[in-house]
Amino acid sequence: MKDFQQRCLELLKDEEVVGLSVLTTNKEEITNSFTYKYADLENQIPTSLDNIYRIASVSKIEVALAIMKLVEQGKLDIKEDVSKYLGFKFRNPYFPNDIITLEMIMTQTSSLNDGVEDGALGYEGVNGRHAFVDLNTLINDENYEYYTKDTFLNKKPGTFWNYSNFGCGILACIVEKVSGVIFTEYVKKEVFDKLGLDASFRISDIKNKDKVANLYVYRNGEFKISRTLELLQKGEYPIHPLGQNFRGPAGGLLISPNDLSKIMRMMMNKGTFNNVKVFEPSTIELMEEIHWEGIAEDDPIYRKKGLQLLLLDGYTKHTLKGHYGYAYGLRSFMLYNDHVGFIFVCNGANFIQDTDMTRLQKKFLQLMSELDQ
Repeated sequence: MKDFQQRCLELLKDEEVVGLSVLTTNKEEITNSFTYKYADLENQIPTSLDNIYRIASVSKIEVALAIMKLVEQGKLDIKEDVSKYLGFKFRNPYFPNDIITLEMIMTQTSSLNDGVEDGALGYEGVNGRHAFVDLNTLINDENYEYYTKDTFLNKKPGTFWNYSNFGCGILACIVEKVSGVIFTEYVKKEVFDKLGLDASFRISDIKNKDKVANLYVYRNGEFKISRTLELLQKGEYPIHPLGQNFRGPAGGLLISPNDLSKIMRMMMNKGTFNNVKVFEPSTIELMEEIHWEGIAEDDPIYRKKGLQLLLLDGYTKHTLKGHYGYAYGLRSFMLYNDHVGFIFVCNGANFIQDTDMTRLQKKFLQLMSELDQ
């Protein structure tokens, strides 16, 4: 695209931003890129495509890839009762006779909820705690101090869309139960290492820790640090027994835009990157199929979903597939179709909400989408 960097700068004229990295790709390579301001505001360290970010809910794609490797191997069935894989009865107490499937969890229609509104019970009540929490106890033991019936909505599984981070953690537990390998090690071996990435759900695994970018929140007219390398190291969850590591996978992937683009291009090429076959084409195609279509009352951007993939129309002439991320001041997205791919990462800004996404994200998505008109 002619003058891509200049057009990016124009989009930022009325925006208060700490740092920003965006890139576009075709199936073979990065075609445009732009970096802006700082990965570390206090020390004025500029951003680069190699800065490593806690990428938030874009992480859910990589959790799904771990699940899909086991589906590909015939060890999981997306329409099977997940109780079979977890080793205990996993039911919505309002609908005890209705099974919950992997497909429901990956389309956010499982009826799972993250807990009560004040965050004191359920998944939200234990998510920040490093002490061991037994998943079966949290789900089924009414006498447990963090148990709540509100872990589920009073909605029949498979019939109602409701965004849940807890569901993604349960997917990671299923990976562990079925593979016999800790989730973070499994996804590293089956995906990250095959693509040659410096990426992990654990900060201790990251090789280039000097590349980790700070995250910032905008409050009362100024930017405040929310995450640094040191805070990420301090906050790293210990490794619990197999099937119990449900805290962290929903948003905890650490990866650079450059390395994220390799995952994206692998998916654009239906499982292969740089002549390395990571997945069968049919596996990626199954993820990209429409598995749910409807109206998400709480988030208007969701109208269609694949398996942990948002399917987004209206920007390019081909449906975009991917995910958004939002946590600790960071906003991100990874969106692609068979022709072009877009990555956006911002580690802090005075974000203004504009219907289904922030104004800043929407401006950059609209610019990048011109590549597929």
